[in-house]
Amino acid sequence: MSAVDIKPTANADVVTELRRFLELGAAQLCSAVRESDARVDKLASAISLVATDARAVEQAVVSLDATDVATAQHARQRIGELAAALRAHAEATITALQFYDKLIQRLTHVREGLVMPSDAAGSAKRAAVDWKGLLEQVRARYSTVEERVLFDFMMLGLAADQMSSALTGLRAATAAGQFEAF
Repeated sequence: MSAVDIKPTANADVVTELRRFLELGAAQLCSAVRESDARVDKLASAISLVATDARAVEQAVVSLDATDVATAQHARQRIGELAAALRAHAEATITALQFYDKLIQRLTHVREGLVMPSDAAGSAKRAAVDWKGLLEQVRARYSTVEERVLFDFMMLGLAADQMSSALTGLRAATAAGQFEAF
């Protein structure tokens, strides 16, 4: 007898649920990577703009030494504009870096979720695994709407590609600021 006593008729249900659960992990990983790629692009763009503006500041500083008062005044004005732009780019960089925290959180949830069925089966000691309770525990660990939505899609029986498509549709249909991203 195995460590987990599963009735033959229930075995197919557990296999189906386990398959869905593994597809959920795959969908979560795909979603996290896709979102992170977009955030890395924004981060690279913001850093590029910071570098461009820094070069412009250097050029404006040289113009401060001009003997022409108008040129020096224009350089001061330009430096002020560039300082404001640099602040905005720095803020965009910080915002773009927040994806990393979310990515690590999401990867941790996937890792923990994938370990839970194995841990439950190992600790069941000839008792039936409460699959529904296990899934509820996994869902309770999720901290973002996106994770919970993907989980709910999985419970409805959607395949990983369907989950990703549905989530993409949800993102597109939701106005900026209304969908909890982190």
